[in-house]
Amino acid sequence: MDSLAVAALLLRRLEGLRLAPYRDTAGLWTIGYGNRCLADGSPVTAATAPVTEAAAVALLTGTVAALRVKLRALVHVSLSACQEGAVLSWQYNVGTSAAASSTLLRLLNAGRFDGASAQFPVWNKIRDRATGRLVVSQGLVNRREIERAAFLGRLPSPVS
Repeated sequence: MDSLAVAALLLRRLEGLRLAPYRDTAGLWTIGYGNRCLADGSPVTAATAPVTEAAAVALLTGTVAALRVKLRALVHVSLSACQEGAVLSWQYNVGTSAAASSTLLRLLNAGRFDGASAQFPVWNKIRDRATGRLVVSQGLVNRREIERAAFLGRLPSPVS
């Protein structure tokens, strides 16, 4: 399994599939497996037409492939497919800008894989829309544990 397949496996499990536009926990319009933009780059809105499962998979695959190009420009060490797939899943969720300036990537590039894997759980907070404060999200706690396990070579079972 290559890193794109690992990332897709993780993201299909972690994001779930919604064929019609919906607001994610941050209040952003998303579709499919958590995509905020369509294949043509336009943002998902309430008026975005529903997609098929095949279109959602294609959108996810295209997004992850584009993220991998960006990630490979940032990472200067060799990664296994599981490591790169886990980091891609994390990057998909936190964004490339946040990933680029993260301690996780700094440790990864220093060859400190244990330290990098320990950084996944740090990314467990979401901004509370009512107060504006960062709060721990149990969903992100669970997600980061799955990504960390995948980074360490323990993949979840495929989504049916």
